[in-house]
Amino acid sequence: MIAKKTEYQVTFVNIRDVKPSPENDEIYGSIEHDEQMKNLIDSITRRGLEEPIIITADNYILSGHRRYYACDFLGFEKIPVRVKKNVKRLGNTDFHKLLIEYNPQRIKGPSTLLKEALLRFSDEEPTALLKRHEDIEVNVEAEFVRVSGAKSIRSISLKKQAFLQATKKVVASLRPFWPLSVRQVHYALLNDPPFISTPKKSQYNAEHYRYRNDKTSYNALIELLTQARYLGEVSMSAIDDPTRPSFLNDGFVSVSEFITNEMENFLTGYHRDMQYDQPRHIEMLGEKNTLLQILKPVCEEFYIPLTLARGYASIPVWRDMARRFAKSKKKAMTLIVVSDYDPEGFDLADDAIRSLRDLWHVEVDYCRVGVNRNQIDQLGLHIDFNPAKETSSRLKGFIERTGGKETWEVEALDPTYLQKEVRNAITANMDMEIYRQDVDQQNSDAAELAEFRRQMADELGL
Repeated sequence: MIAKKTEYQVTFVNIRDVKPSPENDEIYGSIEHDEQMKNLIDSITRRGLEEPIIITADNYILSGHRRYYACDFLGFEKIPVRVKKNVKRLGNTDFHKLLIEYNPQRIKGPSTLLKEALLRFSDEEPTALLKRHEDIEVNVEAEFVRVSGAKSIRSISLKKQAFLQATKKVVASLRPFWPLSVRQVHYALLNDPPFISTPKKSQYNAEHYRYRNDKTSYNALIELLTQARYLGEVSMSAIDDPTRPSFLNDGFVSVSEFITNEMENFLTGYHRDMQYDQPRHIEMLGEKNTLLQILKPVCEEFYIPLTLARGYASIPVWRDMARRFAKSKKKAMTLIVVSDYDPEGFDLADDAIRSLRDLWHVEVDYCRVGVNRNQIDQLGLHIDFNPAKETSSRLKGFIERTGGKETWEVEALDPTYLQKEVRNAITANMDMEIYRQDVDQQNSDAAELAEFRRQMADELGL
């Protein structure tokens, strides 16, 4: 027979000889007769105390405070304990951390979890996170080039003032979706086309200068927006080129700035994963970067992963989607797609489904929010002034599928309308009762974190 190790032996001791650890209340709060405590008392009444209490060599509780209070409430004279003979409370500077290690099973609120985290990492050396830099002498040869000439911006002429005012009005109306693309401004102008120019004398009639859905008007808009931004007529933040991102490598100018930044952001970014409890895994795929400001707010609202393909996606995109699906442990996935109504827009969506289904073995359903034929007919969308290329290998299949060569860009859809359609597609694939419960829990957790943040600020005198 194998002898039991003494650390696993259970003995019965007088309940008055066992002492609750004061540090337990500091970390987990005082034990009250809440619903969980009532259930524990009922369980011990029916079945007895099945799990012994763990105590230190000097009789302080390491694990089992709630069970101890339940037994005391029920009038137990003796209770089963396991003694950690190599651990004492008195004089132990790591006792707070020991309590955390011995209580991983506790159901804990946000503030309790935060206290545990702060205690767990309180001894970490900040300098361990810093890299030691050696001074290295480097010889650099650089050629400096003198640039001649000058660049200037012409003022916007009087005959283009109507065009300017109409453009500024459109940019202002789309303020929630800044930064915009030029194409978004272009399609919005077509709803009430202004005059590009209003010359006093001309061989043409006035309609000749009306803004149209063609390349000439589009190029005129590009030129106007360039002038308007440099001259301060339109905000520099209003228009952006998302295909040319910048990557900044900033640091802090002082420890004071770092501490101020950390305290301002302390406990302010909590959000629950609203998709964790949902029955289906949902992903969003947009064809181009110009969709970012439209799709991102809706995806953030429901915690949906958003991918902007910028044309045909490569292996890492499908790999990451497949990994997220596998991590979700769900049985099915819905891919919501937003793309142009053209050969490439249709085919890239088909390619997404084939890649996930056939190469990554993901059970995926396909939901194409736009642009679709119903939207074109019902909304009277403006056609793309760049028709499908005759040389496109996908043109024949596109014609067979749609019955024509005409194409429509997703920018032709009103941003607010597109957000509504995306939101409808997402909620149609969700259990909204579960979603509302998660929102309520998030609000409750956030309120508790905010209160803990206030208490910390008070203690620190901030």
